[in-house]
Amino acid sequence: MPAATETATPTPTVTEPPSRNNLTGDQILAMAGACGGLTAVDPATPGLPLRDLSQWAADAMQYFSSSAQCDQLPVMVARDAARTDPEGMVFSSPLQFIDPPCPTGTVVSFWAHYDDDLIFANPALQDALGAGECLRTFFFTESDAGEGKSSYATNRETGLRAAYDVIRGASGSWTDQTVMLRSGITLTLTRPDGDSRVSLLFLGLPDGGLQATGYPKTGWESLPELVTGEIPEMHTVSSGQTVTLDQLHSTVVELVNSYGASEVLAHLPGFAQGSEGDHPDHRSVGRIVASPVDAGLIDGAIVQFAQGYPVAQRPANVAGDPLLRKLNAFAVYAAHDPVISCRDSGGCLRVNRFGDWLQRQYVIPYAELARVE
Repeated sequence: MPAATETATPTPTVTEPPSRNNLTGDQILAMAGACGGLTAVDPATPGLPLRDLSQWAADAMQYFSSSAQCDQLPVMVARDAARTDPEGMVFSSPLQFIDPPCPTGTVVSFWAHYDDDLIFANPALQDALGAGECLRTFFFTESDAGEGKSSYATNRETGLRAAYDVIRGASGSWTDQTVMLRSGITLTLTRPDGDSRVSLLFLGLPDGGLQATGYPKTGWESLPELVTGEIPEMHTVSSGQTVTLDQLHSTVVELVNSYGASEVLAHLPGFAQGSEGDHPDHRSVGRIVASPVDAGLIDGAIVQFAQGYPVAQRPANVAGDPLLRKLNAFAVYAAHDPVISCRDSGGCLRVNRFGDWLQRQYVIPYAELARVE
């Protein structure tokens, strides 16, 4: 009788569940090392919970863990689990999750100093909010007038929040949050509690002054010198972070894209007719915003530029209720700014030069810029 032949029992193959993203095991381990709590108990399927993330969420996970923003991971993972975002969504900025865009439209605006928006782009901003759009307002400088880190700049910032309380028709506390953008820039995001319609973003570069050369307390740095290439970088007043011109251009694009801007507002650039005699910081911010528009990175059809100091030479065009609303917001701000020191609408109109600026608003579409340089 022939001997029985033993049949080898095949070794079971451990099949890793299909993944919705391209995360590798090494990447998952790196994220776990940075933030902790990300790997599965079963060693055969490391990172199993992360395999179910959509690609944009996996990309966001990598970014947040690599930039030490681990506190954002639970919110981001919960959002992805809800499956409410469109298929094919692309991660472009942490602001997509920290400060999501508004479905009703968002006006993203860029200013040199804390009161520029209140003077030169109101009632446009207030009208946009009244029409249901949201406001995301970015300020390049500390607005410190050469004082550096000081109570003067802090008080102006407080006044700005108070002015936006008037604009949004509510009052209450605001919460600050530090955010590192994909451009590499770290900024402060401040929002009124319980009101997602308004966000202010502060970078805190040195004020360049009317001579465009900066001040001794802040290392003689200025935006005009950065824009012209006279200096290769600037440093924020509070933290000393290094900022380059390329990063500023990238930041403008990142904010416009992440907020899905329905409209972009900024200072009139220094190369445009009507900017002569404006503050050098204003002219430089306009150039910084116009550069990615010129390069086709931002749709010019949604971009407008507000004329600054030279509006005083043009006919007054803000009156009646729009002027009253503008003055009410500005007076609340000005009560915190000792340089202006007015506390009511009538008083602010009587302040030298400010009365002329406040009674005017001239906004020029990108397509209509008259370039003189």
